[in-house]
Amino acid sequence: MSSTHPAPPHGLADALPATRRLLAAPSPSARPLSYGGSLPALSPGWRSALRDELGLEVAYDENAVDPLSSRVFDVVYSRLRAEQVVLALSARTNLTLAGSTVRIVGDSSLATALTALLRRLGASVVRSTDDPVERLTATLDGVRVEDVAAATSGSTHSAILTGVGYDALGIDDVAGLVADASPRPADASPAASPRPFVRTTSKGSLVEMPSPLPVDGAAPTSAQRRILDALIAALVVDGGPDDPRGVYARAVTP
Repeated sequence: MSSTHPAPPHGLADALPATRRLLAAPSPSARPLSYGGSLPALSPGWRSALRDELGLEVAYDENAVDPLSSRVFDVVYSRLRAEQVVLALSARTNLTLAGSTVRIVGDSSLATALTALLRRLGASVVRSTDDPVERLTATLDGVRVEDVAAATSGSTHSAILTGVGYDALGIDDVAGLVADASPRPADASPAASPRPFVRTTSKGSLVEMPSPLPVDGAAPTSAQRRILDALIAALVVDGGPDDPRGVYARAVTP
């Protein structure tokens, strides 16, 4: 569900319940926090709101720790991102997922989360992966498995790219209706657009995917708020998100 607010709302602490549970009180001076890896940098408006309302100075630093290296954050992120991507794919294309066949290209926890969600929605899933362990896991779960190269054939109704495990494959190599679920989705804005959020590629169409984090000038979705909440909570929790005491896991459990 989208918010009616086009910018960070006042009362930001109420919009970030896990972060609120982990913060005893807003810091009187800006508390520096940083993260690196594949997640996008937080937009200036949201950085300002976090600083002004919660006393948190959140910055992207390519040398900082990647939150996705955390087992617990990765679990939360993968499920929220899968929900966000599947909802956007359906809403922006009018594609009926039940009864369709969707190819998941690549690896990671996101691939597993996408597979589980799509199957619950009644879609058939094909995993395109060259990783032996990923192939084994998918096969044991009763999922059809093909090589990454099969993604160029366009033999499914749609394909979702995870951002991991297909270095030699580009957006233009994948046939049919394609969605990029990676943390920083491909920018296809120079390409022709036959309809909103859909761009023409050399082998089909690319459905533009929202950023996993809120952006300035657009109403934040529920998924974006929840991912942001999980991210900030992971940065502020004592001992880190994987601390064996389970403080972070309990804070982000719905």
